[in-house]
Amino acid sequence: MPADDLADSATRAILDAAVVEFEQHGFRRVALDDVARRAGVSRTTIYRRFAGRDELVAAVIDRENAVLFANIADELKSRRPQSNYYVEAFTLSIMRFRQHRVLTRMLADEPGLMLELAHQHWDAAVGRMAGALRVIFPDGFAEQIGAEAIDELADTILRYAAMVLLLPARQSLVDAEDIRAFATAHFLPSLPAALRAVPV
Repeated sequence: MPADDLADSATRAILDAAVVEFEQHGFRRVALDDVARRAGVSRTTIYRRFAGRDELVAAVIDRENAVLFANIADELKSRRPQSNYYVEAFTLSIMRFRQHRVLTRMLADEPGLMLELAHQHWDAAVGRMAGALRVIFPDGFAEQIGAEAIDELADTILRYAAMVLLLPARQSLVDAEDIRAFATAHFLPSLPAALRAVPV
């Protein structure tokens, strides 16, 4: 096997092992020795790829978010939205995030870590959300509203999602209908008028 393939294989094994360890023990309590043992690699191998536990945590979250956003895009593309695309993208993002075993664990155990990682990786998260939006929009819509509007929409979705996921609410935000109602009442009006004026 070529060296590059071996490196990719080892990195995937490390990330897969870390996901299991994080799910079982939480993000702050995981020892890199346990990740190495589960991945079948040495601790040195982990340090060749990641500067430490914080960088490994960030890599896991980055990978899990990328998969999550891709799945959201696929799901929205394959079904008829119950409301407009903006509201539906927001609603599904919240619902799927809450169902994700590792991200939910981080939210419950380490909300401060989530905010810290958001500060460090916000641009990447906006980029992934913007990419998901480009997939779910009807043909030609992304070009019609332009890259800046898509990035602004992605940024707004993530900010309101953080609000729903991290802060208490006076109204019920449990099921998809609750989230849709919140998105319609609060998230949608927050979008620039020019963006809301373009039908999706």
